[in-house]
Amino acid sequence: MSKKLMTISELAKVFKINQHTIRHYEEKGLLQPSEISENGYRKYGLSEAYQLSFILFLRELGLSLASIKLLIEEGSRRDYTNVLLEKKEKIKEEKLRLEKISKMVDEQIEISSKAKEEMYSISYAIKLTLLKRMPLSESFGISDLAEIKLSSGLFMEKIYYIIHETFYDICIEEAKGTHFSIRSGKYYFQLIEIGSEKEVDKEIEHALLNHGFPLIAIEDSERFLTNGNRITIKVLGEKK
Repeated sequence: MSKKLMTISELAKVFKINQHTIRHYEEKGLLQPSEISENGYRKYGLSEAYQLSFILFLRELGLSLASIKLLIEEGSRRDYTNVLLEKKEKIKEEKLRLEKISKMVDEQIEISSKAKEEMYSISYAIKLTLLKRMPLSESFGISDLAEIKLSSGLFMEKIYYIIHETFYDICIEEAKGTHFSIRSGKYYFQLIEIGSEKEVDKEIEHALLNHGFPLIAIEDSERFLTNGNRITIKVLGEKK
């Protein structure tokens, strides 16, 4: 029984790739046609189709052509398994990164659509981890913020300020946070927009006249909706 063969155009169509891609793999020694007819047509069988599928899979995982060739020619089953395990870990890391970005996008959508609402909703208890504690007499400057955010990649994260009588804590939300907890519910809040350290001190002093200690202030990604170098901070008041 003669085996059924495909032309290069048919093979390319099956895998939805360009014919030049197949020729490139041939030039790199990764794939060879089953036969070449007298008129120069390349023909490929099931074995070559499986080989191409394997190459495309490894390319999808991010392997270079040189690495794929080495794996095909010299790699053992153990080598292949190790490659898959390594890529699996990277996929997990990328998945976490994308989930984090997705959460940030959701927050941006919520912030931009609810910017004028008078209530601040917290759907679940927020557990906070302490990043830095500073005396209330010392202003928290942009250099401090940059130091914290650059070292922890938090430029798109919410920053929580828990202000006590003589000091204030700078925190972020973490599932295992034990430093402070904000109860779920709806809160009245005061929105303040600031552009300098003096403005921060002035606005905080004003907020303290209306609310007791500890005072909870939240700097979220709404800062990207303001003009210039100003940022917005929500100071939470009483629960509804």
